[in-house]
Amino acid sequence: MAKKKIVHIAQSAGGVAEYLYMLLKNSNNNNYENILIVSKDYENQIDRFKTYVSNINIVPMTREIEIKKDVKAILKVRKLLKQIKPDIVYLHSSKAGAIGRIALAFNFRIPVLYNAHGWYFNATISKKKKKFFALIEKMLALKTKMIINISKSEYDSAIKNKIAPEKKMCIIENGIDFDKFKDNNKYRKETREKYNIKDEEIVIGVVGRLSEQKDPMTMIKAFKLVNDVKSNTKLMYVGSGNLEEDVKEYAKQAGILDKIIITGWVSNVEEYIPAVDIAVLPSKWEAFGLVLIEYMACDKPIVASDIGGIPDIIKDKENGLLCKCNDYKDLSEKLLYLINNNEIAYRMIENNIDYRKKYDIKLVVKKYEELFKGE
Repeated sequence: MAKKKIVHIAQSAGGVAEYLYMLLKNSNNNNYENILIVSKDYENQIDRFKTYVSNINIVPMTREIEIKKDVKAILKVRKLLKQIKPDIVYLHSSKAGAIGRIALAFNFRIPVLYNAHGWYFNATISKKKKKFFALIEKMLALKTKMIINISKSEYDSAIKNKIAPEKKMCIIENGIDFDKFKDNNKYRKETREKYNIKDEEIVIGVVGRLSEQKDPMTMIKAFKLVNDVKSNTKLMYVGSGNLEEDVKEYAKQAGILDKIIITGWVSNVEEYIPAVDIAVLPSKWEAFGLVLIEYMACDKPIVASDIGGIPDIIKDKENGLLCKCNDYKDLSEKLLYLINNNEIAYRMIENNIDYRKKYDIKLVVKKYEELFKGE
């Protein structure tokens, strides 16, 4: 029996790339032939994807709407799909979702699956833009066999905005490869030594881009208040982004620059998360928050924003603490609460041991394979 050809199209890297990598790595390659069409943002990750796909095609795609570049990308994707003749096309994130579905506008034979990885109309943008992007999603949904939502909140948001009928949508939550998180003690020691972190120092960690979505300015302001009370604290950003210089400038002005560690972009977060004592996700919008599961895998107490899909994962005061979005004072209070209450922090960690099992990537892949079988 011939393998089903599945073409994955993705523009956004970061969390989407990690999700895609884990999905492909854990897929049954006896039944499926996976092929990638991705943006130039993936050029530095080609080697790690090679083992799990039969071909990787780089197509210039931009995150922003740029008509000339977008038309070129659509034509290139259309040409590639004609050559590949896939059985299924799976589109990841909004921009690839638009490019892929427009490229397939007059082809009704190939089933199209789409995962927004977070509806853009839920981002912190104007009401006018929200309506505009919701309208685009509604129009493109007509060319979609199934829309995959990565959390219940995303599904509910799609229903509320009438993106597509319920029969066209499902929920498959994200997952992680827990096998990566087996050497927490080893990596804690190595990473803390690498950044000269003393045993008595409490490290607050954030994994993610230093971008508007992840709200690093709220985090750095909250840390300033925490450090005023607990001077043996440090803040570690595992990532990089366009707001990095703003964070550094604020830290310099606040006199805490020596307390800040910015690692830059890394592909091996499993070596960095063990080094922190409290893990934070201070996002302004978040469809799911995959890093929350990685925090759980490293047995970290968690503080996260009370928005999007985060409350689907973090139950306040049960397996973590939720703070008000974009409120640095509330965030600082939650951090100080965990620092001053070790027993409560440990109880939250223990509550996550059973809770996190549902997010094993192997279970997630099984759900996808059931979906692929039906196409």
